[in-house]
Amino acid sequence: MLRINTGQFKGKHLKLPPESITRPSSDRLRQAIFNILVNTLCFKGLHVLDGFAGSGALGLEALSRGAAEVVFCESNPLVQKILKENILNTVKAGHAHVTITNDFFQLKAVHPFDLVFLDPPYDKGLEIQALEFLLCNKLISSNGVIIMEQRKGAAALVCADFTIQEPRVYGKCQITFLQLTS
Repeated sequence: MLRINTGQFKGKHLKLPPESITRPSSDRLRQAIFNILVNTLCFKGLHVLDGFAGSGALGLEALSRGAAEVVFCESNPLVQKILKENILNTVKAGHAHVTITNDFFQLKAVHPFDLVFLDPPYDKGLEIQALEFLLCNKLISSNGVIIMEQRKGAAALVCADFTIQEPRVYGKCQITFLQLTS
């Protein structure tokens, strides 16, 4: 079982989808991501995208820290049901604007996103497609940060429109931080 690490929902437990369908980011991995982000971002008022959301742990952690809006993208109906339960059991009514959509590549947004979590299924080549989609549809704010989770040892991301940091390895996955090139 996962839990929210910090903020106003600290300690809230989240249900997990079956591991045969998803691979949830561990508490340790999420804590590492947010420890890095807290040094560069103020979460209050952020517009956040939790792409390929699974349990929604990353987006819910951002809400717990003060994000104004999170859009969760999850296509699997069973996982989407668990995601909805996690949102209902965590977020107070009226606390923040939360949207669930089932097709990442049909995503529309009122505001560009300040923070984007991307954890697409491994080995399907969706990483670059997702980045290009966000870029082409102007879904990233000029100071926006993207966090991409991939399998440990996956090919380095290459996209001329982004400044890409060296991946950080945590267990069986690697995390890469990206920002739009100025």
